[in-house]
Amino acid sequence: MMPTIIDKPIKVMLVAGEHSGDILGAGLIKRLKERYPNATFSGIGGPRMLAEGFQSYYPMSKLSVFGLFEVIKHLPELLGIRKHLKKIIISENPDVFIGIDAPDFNLKLERELYKKGIKTVHYVSPTVWAWRPKRIKKLIGSLNALLCIFPFEETYFKDTAVPAYFIGHPLADKHQHPINTQAARQSLGLHSEQPVLTIMPGSRLGELERHSFLFLQTAYNCSNNISGLKILVPMPDQVVADKFEEYYRASGLTLDLEIKVRATTEMIAAANMVLVASGTATLEVMLFKKPMVVAYKLSALTAWVIKTFDLLKAPFVSMPNLIAGKELVKEYLQDDIKVATLTEELVSFYQDKDKTQTIVNEFNKMKIKLTRQADIQAANIVSGVINGDVSF
Repeated sequence: MMPTIIDKPIKVMLVAGEHSGDILGAGLIKRLKERYPNATFSGIGGPRMLAEGFQSYYPMSKLSVFGLFEVIKHLPELLGIRKHLKKIIISENPDVFIGIDAPDFNLKLERELYKKGIKTVHYVSPTVWAWRPKRIKKLIGSLNALLCIFPFEETYFKDTAVPAYFIGHPLADKHQHPINTQAARQSLGLHSEQPVLTIMPGSRLGELERHSFLFLQTAYNCSNNISGLKILVPMPDQVVADKFEEYYRASGLTLDLEIKVRATTEMIAAANMVLVASGTATLEVMLFKKPMVVAYKLSALTAWVIKTFDLLKAPFVSMPNLIAGKELVKEYLQDDIKVATLTEELVSFYQDKDKTQTIVNEFNKMKIKLTRQADIQAANIVSGVINGDVSF
């Protein structure tokens, strides 16, 4: 059903802090423009949002700072940007402000704008269910709506004063009818019956530093157990790809390995099994219904802080396990990561077809649960906030 078109000019201001937020913002803007053809969109966003007619006051890269101690180094600049942006937003007095993820930047901004009478929406729940649960206090009395992309998040907030709504996950919509294994292999020039292991050591340079040798050694051991094994390595950009190439050369290992930029979809779809660092990538692998093993190492200092202050509250770190509420996927963290164990798990998926089918069936159930036309759902709630008819 087509949404009702409202001709009045409205102002929508948004802040996205990284690549994934830019994707969410662009999808939301596109759907809001269908309802409000005379709307203007501004704030901070990336190339996809800009392509939808968005005006960005700062490059999104200014907010794309990761890691506990990396943020501290950039804190004065980030605080200055937020202070200046707040002045702009208050002077513009938009019909709604939408903070997309980036909770450390957006939550305080939303709270201050809400107190000024500006309607606010936060898109993507902060991981209060996983760590730093006291942040839930920052959500209460700060928002007209919290858009949750996982079903367990709406449940988590059910008995609180946070107006949370599960809208589904945009990636599930994107991969509702994904490329199949044979088509993916054909596009990559692979033989249809060749065994394939895809390794995804991370998209950030720090992750590559911590994971590359472990993942490469595991791939080498798997190759010794599976004849003719092809190793695929999808990378988000050339900088990261070149760095991984350096680690591969330094490893001294010889593998039938291919590194490719912006081929994540094809390389996951082509795989028999996947070794993946924790993060959104685990969700993508799940949506393609590929058996996986998850391994992740934090920097020594960050790991010490989290352990010392007991900051991690979630029982799992990978998206499939969090969504299922149980261990479907094997997770290995920090010193528990052993090449022999990773190898054994991955090889078992190739050799045990019943084991693989069991996990594929579970992934299919979760995929159905997440596929809800998230962009449209998000636009419905934002429109309700603008019109004052979202109830909680």
